[in-house]
Amino acid sequence: MPHVSTDERPDPIAGIMEVTRNAESEMRDRDRVLGRTLVIGRAYLASAVLIVLLAVALALPHSEGVRGLDVLFFTDVAREQYTTLPSHLFVLLYAVGTIAFGAAMIMTQKWWAAGIAWSATCVSAVYGVLAIWLRQSGRGPNPDVQDFGGPGIGLYVSEIIVFALVITLASVLWARTPEQITLEENARHGDGR
Repeated sequence: MPHVSTDERPDPIAGIMEVTRNAESEMRDRDRVLGRTLVIGRAYLASAVLIVLLAVALALPHSEGVRGLDVLFFTDVAREQYTTLPSHLFVLLYAVGTIAFGAAMIMTQKWWAAGIAWSATCVSAVYGVLAIWLRQSGRGPNPDVQDFGGPGIGLYVSEIIVFALVITLASVLWARTPEQITLEENARHGDGR
């Protein structure tokens, strides 16, 4: 029997470690590629429709004589009606965060755009409730003003759409493709293939 030195013999543990690293690396790479793209399904389509409706709601009356666009750009009409900071933040957040990043989500189908749109929508929902409450209670920047217009249909419609978007965008973010589900199962069972 020929004598083989230990220097010439391959290390079996190193070989196993190399195969394991390669399998894990391939699995991570596939998961990263799949994780960047959203699943096109009912929640995605519902979110797209709601985002378009939210954009249309900017043209509706936010309060007496003030449209959502007036509040967004803080026009003279909005100043005359004593539009509050929560109203302005509500419209600004859903216009920039929800509509703009929602449009980016629709065009790119990327997870990051949906995540930003969902985050902005959640914060916007809180400001919307506060904006409605301040308008209903007559509390504005100047409490002595008597001609303080109440909330308009656009404010209510926008808030309802924002609440619906909180749910549908969350569903979009949590949806998984069959390939992702398979990869997750394989990772749980320790199988790299």
